[in-house]
Amino acid sequence: MGLFSQRKEEENTWAALPGEPRGAQDAAEVLDASTAVDPLEIGLGAKYTSIVFPVAPPAPEAADASDAAPKDPDAHVLGPGLLPTPFTADEIRDAARGGKTIRMLDEEADGTRTLRVNRFREVDDDGALLERWTSGPTGIVDGEIERSRVTWRELQAHAAFPEDRTTLSSETLELPIGRVECLRYEVRGPADAASETFWFATAHPGMQVRVETISDEGVTRTTVIAIERP
Repeated sequence: MGLFSQRKEEENTWAALPGEPRGAQDAAEVLDASTAVDPLEIGLGAKYTSIVFPVAPPAPEAADASDAAPKDPDAHVLGPGLLPTPFTADEIRDAARGGKTIRMLDEEADGTRTLRVNRFREVDDDGALLERWTSGPTGIVDGEIERSRVTWRELQAHAAFPEDRTTLSSETLELPIGRVECLRYEVRGPADAASETFWFATAHPGMQVRVETISDEGVTRTTVIAIERP
């Protein structure tokens, strides 16, 4: 609120807070509209009379500005208690534009080796058609092709690991797809559960390029051996 003061034997003075009208005319209008006050009755002395007037409430847009929403949250974090994912849903989508085929080698603890294929088709802003199958050494499909619609958000969520049981670090791997810089997530399982380690190549947004599972039976490993685009 503003303050108008009158001092004996001096000119009227006007003090306005930021955003209030200024000038002698405005001050005079406020004073004329006020009720006469005897300064002796209110204990202010004979030299000063002060009139305090209310200010109109701020405009709605000003209130909206003061209550502006906080900055956008980190798109890598999907919820409380979870570490940031290596890639956002948008980054995974952009890396799959036009479709892509990922070939993997599964190595079981008993020495069994299997080739698997993931292929993304019908890619759009929300997701893609994911086709999965097992292949023989020559690349011929072995068995049926599984098809399902997936969203980029769902794929991102596969890498949302619990903060209290995961150690995040960086590591460089030499793989069939080349030398890759990776984010390494080592996830400790609950009591008596297997522990897993995931490596995500920063140059290839999407699934992990290697995953190892350690259990009482030994170590199983899946490694990406090729990433192909149309």
